[in-house]
Amino acid sequence: MRSRSTAILSVLAVSGLLLAGCASGSKPSETTSASDLAIVESTVADPAAVGERVGADGVLLEVWSGAVPDETIGEADEGNQWVTANVAQWVTEEGVTAADVAPVVRSTADDSFSAEGEARQNVDIELVPNRSYTFVWSYQVPEELVDPASLVLCVGDGDEGCSRLTD
Repeated sequence: MRSRSTAILSVLAVSGLLLAGCASGSKPSETTSASDLAIVESTVADPAAVGERVGADGVLLEVWSGAVPDETIGEADEGNQWVTANVAQWVTEEGVTAADVAPVVRSTADDSFSAEGEARQNVDIELVPNRSYTFVWSYQVPEELVDPASLVLCVGDGDEGCSRLTD
């Protein structure tokens, strides 16, 4: 019960921060250029830590926090559990929507597993290059793979641009 309460409080706290961040728009001159960001080299087998920026092919992400498992969403499909990640994302090209660059969750315990995220907000918006956007992505993960130490979030199906979901 304590872990569920902690997960709920963590999600609520992050949600509050996200809403506050969305409400305080930034001027274009205050945006951080993707080229100015320190990118950590990372792979599925050697993922970056939470809070470090990773990337590949002009898509960058930074995991802020993760809830593993996340019981606040509702029922997952039979044999699965929900896992949620709060992520800052950047792109370097125009014409890309958030749905186009949805992070993929992978497992170091099972190389064959990967799942695309389901957004908890509108992801049809076109991302302006070199601006930071915050998204909450949820994933259905088989129960036997729901292990915070083995789940990583990657910018795509490749082997680079991966970050741990929790520390």
